[in-house]
Order: sequence, then structure tokens, then C-alpha cells
Amino acid sequence: MRSRRHELAGLSPSGYGVIFEDILPTSFLASIDPTQRQRHFGHIPVLWAWVSQILEGNSSCSKALGFVQSWSADHGFPAPAGNTSAYCKARLRLSSEFIDSISRRVDAALQQAAGGPQLWHGLTLKAIDGSSVKLMDTEANQETFPQPSEQKKGCGFPVMSVSGMLNLSHGGWEAFTTGHNDEHDLKAAARLINYIGDGDLLLADRAYCSYRYLSKVLARGGHSVMRLHQAREKALDWRKGKRISPHERLVSWKRPMYSNVSQSMSRNEWEALPEKLEVRLIRLGYEDRHGRKRKMTVVTTLTDSERYDGIELHTLYASRWEIELRLRDIKTTLGFEMLKVRTPEMAVKTLGMIRLAYNLLRVLMLRSALREGVPVALVSFKGVLDLATTMHSGFKRDSGRPRRRARRLDLLLEMAARRRVDPRPFRSEPRAVKTRLKPFPLLNKPRSEFIEIPNRSTYRKVA
Repeated sequence: MRSRRHELAGLSPSGYGVIFEDILPTSFLASIDPTQRQRHFGHIPVLWAWVSQILEGNSSCSKALGFVQSWSADHGFPAPAGNTSAYCKARLRLSSEFIDSISRRVDAALQQAAGGPQLWHGLTLKAIDGSSVKLMDTEANQETFPQPSEQKKGCGFPVMSVSGMLNLSHGGWEAFTTGHNDEHDLKAAARLINYIGDGDLLLADRAYCSYRYLSKVLARGGHSVMRLHQAREKALDWRKGKRISPHERLVSWKRPMYSNVSQSMSRNEWEALPEKLEVRLIRLGYEDRHGRKRKMTVVTTLTDSERYDGIELHTLYASRWEIELRLRDIKTTLGFEMLKVRTPEMAVKTLGMIRLAYNLLRVLMLRSALREGVPVALVSFKGVLDLATTMHSGFKRDSGRPRRRARRLDLLLEMAARRRVDPRPFRSEPRAVKTRLKPFPLLNKPRSEFIEIPNRSTYRKVA
């Protein structure tokens, strides 16, 4: 039995390990497994069971346990116990170093699947943005990630802010960082600055457009394209600066006084900032979603107007919206508006696993697009997700049969390239729901104090 278990160690209990076998082979996973133990809830079986939970819409631990039980029975092992306690403890034991090593390998596979770096004028495009997710209402979560102060105690959920760095060359997430809900995006962005390097061009909204952050990106060899902060926009005098064209100016920003930034940085950090910063302002008109004509000013540290066209840079800023769509893939499509974890440590670890599972799926999208010669932006994330979740059981039967697996993978990639999102410019998508919610009252008091209104359906309004 022991030799049989060692022979099958590393196989996926759900079939996803077979789909991604060429990216994460059993030999690699076994070499970085810190436990080196063959058991029901070792690092490798738990890894693939957790990936299946994420890809299948934030499903329950009971479903992941069912994968492990089914896999054990198929290979002649005694099935584990019917409660989820052992599996949940195994997820807690999963080491962060183990997850990080796997993520780095998947990142390399993403770059390879993209056919090398997809550069814009020799620069790698990256984007940064922030969002937030809810956590289960536990004391540990409330202590680390408290609920908004406007909510009564016992009536809300802890809120964890999430900031991420997206590589637009292949669409994969490079890193996430977490913080309090009231933490400014700039403070979180400082923890992601190490993911900016030589030859990178960072796209971000105006929340990140500060003297300090632009200087930090430049110090690491990168450049920025951001929307001008509203405070600078309000005080902008278009007559000042060197005129490049009717819609472009080259201006020099002075380092802010230390008294204005003393609360957010030390004296040494302030002195490390350059005394002046040369930036280029590009102001063009656009039409908003309501059809109104407006002006938008974009600031960039790419000051060479002959090499980098101003109109092209202003248009490039629209690519920043890509990170909003990728956040929607995680929160809405994968169902992670709320993380069902009881501790902040598990919340951070779950976020790392979400990034890993998302990037694995992104490799499939890139391969299918490259195979069929279509832009990866036209391949539907939800379509590829549906294919992977419906076909994984078939891959499970192909474990140890490389030719059959290769044929099934070719079929998956062929069908994935056909699941496309057609360009729909100027579409109208109002934020409204058609389905009526059930007539439950809002919880405006702690549950222990709440008194339910009898016969509440009598007073329900009819639409």
C-alpha cells in the first residue's frame, strides 16, 4: 500500500492536475513539497483540491473533500473521514513558500505562452489598481480588517482592501497586497513597487498620480502613464510649461514641502526624492458614457515627444481598464466578492491561491489564442473556465496516458479559441438587476437582538 501511494503521489484528485501537467509536473511538485509525505491531505492533493474549489465558483470544502474521497476510492485507498475538519486544517498547513514556488513557475509559463514579452515601443505594459473583498464576521478578521465605521457592530462584515499588479503583456497577475479598507491606494502601491523594473511602463488612475510614486517608479527604471490628480487638474494653468503641441506641455514639478508630507514619510524618505521632476501633460477630449464631451489630462514621464506620440499615449491610457475587467473575473465570475475564511492568515493565503488558479487558466487562454491566431483579448475567460470545469473529469481518466491527454488538450484549446467575446463598443450596461430579491428585512441590529416582524410578507411592496 505504501509503495502504491508513493507511485500515485502528486496526481490530482480532480483532474486539474492532468490539464496543467506540463506546467506543474508531479516531479516538480514533489521536489518542492516540504512534507515529503504521501497521505490523503498532503500538500499536493490539497493544492489541487483547493484549485478545484476556486475554479468551480468558490465551492464548499465539502465538495473538495469529495474529490479527495473519490480519488482515494478509485485508486484502492481507504477514503478519508466524511467531515471537512482534516481538509480545512490541511489548507491551513499549506506553506506559503510552497505556493510561491508554484506561482513563480506559472508566471514563467505565462510569459512563454505569450510567445515572449509583448512590448509597446520596447516597454512592458503593467497596470495597478485596488479593490476590496468581504470576510466572514469573526473576531480575528474584525481585528485585522475591521468593518466600515459607519456600520453597527454585528451588522457588517470585515472588509479587506486588495491591490494588484497586472502584467498586460500576458494578462496574468504578478502580485497582490492587502490592507485595511480605509488605507489609501498609494500606501498599498508602495508595497508593490518591487514588481516595477527596467523597461516597464505602469498604467494607473489618478489616485496613484503623486510626486512621490512617480519618482519611485523612475528610480526603479520604469515609466508611468496616469491620469492627472484632480487637485493638480483644478490648479492647472495650461499657459505654463514648454509647448510641444496644442494639446501637450512639458512641465517641471517641484518636490513638495516636507511639512505637507511629514505624516506619510520620514525625513530621509523625503530627502531621497528628486528636487524636480520633468513630466509631460497631454490633454485631449473624450466622450463619456452619457455622451457628454469632456477633457482628460494624462501625465507621463515619457518626455520624448518624437519617440512617443502624445495622442498614442493618451489612447494607451484606455488600456488601464483591462485591470478592472480582470478584477471582475476574480470577484464576479469566480465568485470571490467574499472570502469564506475565519482568520486573516487564511484570507491572505486564499488570495495567493486565487492568483495561482487564475494564472493557470490564463495560460490556457494564451495557448488557445496563439494556436488559432486570434488576439487573446477576444478569448472569453468565462468560456475557458466552463470548458476546464466540465472537461476535467475526462482528463482524470487520461492520467498516465500522455497521448490521450495530448489529444484531449488539443480539443480543449481548439474549443477555447471559439469561445470569444465580440467587440461591443458603446454598449449600454446599466447597473440594474431584473430579478426581484426575496423579501428579507435588512439586519440593522446584531442578530441576537434582532426581532423579526411577523407576517412581514403582508407588507411587501409589489413592483
